[in-house]
Amino acid sequence: MISKLTAFAGGIVFSVVSLGIHAGEALEEFTSRLTSLNSMETEFSQVTMDQNGEVLQSLSGTLSVQRPGKMRWQTNPPYEQLVVSDGECVWVYDMDLEQVTIRNLESKLQETPALLLSGDVSNISDSYTATREEAGKAVRYRLKPQDASQLFEALEFDYVNDEVEFMRIFDAAGQITEIRFTDQQVNPELDPAAFTFVAPDDVDVIDGRHGS
Repeated sequence: MISKLTAFAGGIVFSVVSLGIHAGEALEEFTSRLTSLNSMETEFSQVTMDQNGEVLQSLSGTLSVQRPGKMRWQTNPPYEQLVVSDGECVWVYDMDLEQVTIRNLESKLQETPALLLSGDVSNISDSYTATREEAGKAVRYRLKPQDASQLFEALEFDYVNDEVEFMRIFDAAGQITEIRFTDQQVNPELDPAAFTFVAPDDVDVIDGRHGS
């Protein structure tokens, strides 16, 4: 995935109308939405564009998340990749490279904004500022990291009613990745096995966990 999972974006320009609420209220409202999401299962399509609006990559796949910190993100051929988080560690399995990379969850969160959908929301206010706008039928939350060393400059989440419909990532190189979520199930019962991973015997394993 163009930078695979660390990418995500789109590049569609929307006309937005500010609701004029305080930034703290916007963040509180966004956090409340995340807190109400205990689990989610959805299909997605992802498009990444450069700063000129040229499409760099398109892909699709499935996403399952469960609080706290569990995620399974799988992309379809020809860009096959599997990312699994069990709440403590994240495994990134690149099928074409025959390689698995393991990281601690907290070190991977900066590179995997989708984990916000299943992570600990208690420290979001320490990490992001937020604004809230109307974009057609959607309510859009735009988050900007307070840490300038992050790999992205801003995140956007579009909600229609109680479901997140779009997620966008704006990176420092001017690329925009947009993910559209479809056929979404909110708060379903998920199989715990979806959030476990055992590396195949014939792949290289790069273990970057602390103390490993």
